[in-house]
Amino acid sequence: MRQIRKARFRLFRGQMGFTLIEVLVGAAIIAAIGTGVIRAIDTNARAIRVLDEQVQATNLVTAYLEGIRQLPYSDSASPYASVNVGIVKPPQYIVVMDIAYSPDGVYWAPTNNNGAYKLQRITISVSHGDKPVLSTCTFKSPRTN
Repeated sequence: MRQIRKARFRLFRGQMGFTLIEVLVGAAIIAAIGTGVIRAIDTNARAIRVLDEQVQATNLVTAYLEGIRQLPYSDSASPYASVNVGIVKPPQYIVVMDIAYSPDGVYWAPTNNNGAYKLQRITISVSHGDKPVLSTCTFKSPRTN
């Protein structure tokens, strides 16, 4: 019986465990892998947030452009102010519509000069808070028969 006990202790005598350096190297490898995984998750979350802002801005711009398209041509900007009546806009988004007028498409003025200019450039810009997300431009002119 005594020999069995001695044999058991001899079996574990060569096992001294891990050294401190082995433990530190293992911890450093795990920390490096963990840091890479956390950075990948953070990058993915930021990309999703930016994509969501762009999709929301695109939907807002499309709604505004459709509303403008349905209105008849006007020499003043006042009819276009009613475009946002039916559009549900998230509270953190800011939509700015700018209209410029031109007689030839080269020179643009902020006012219509008593209805003399027949080409309109309508610029719609969407911001999320203070950060601009999307800006687009369209043109409108009266129909001629």
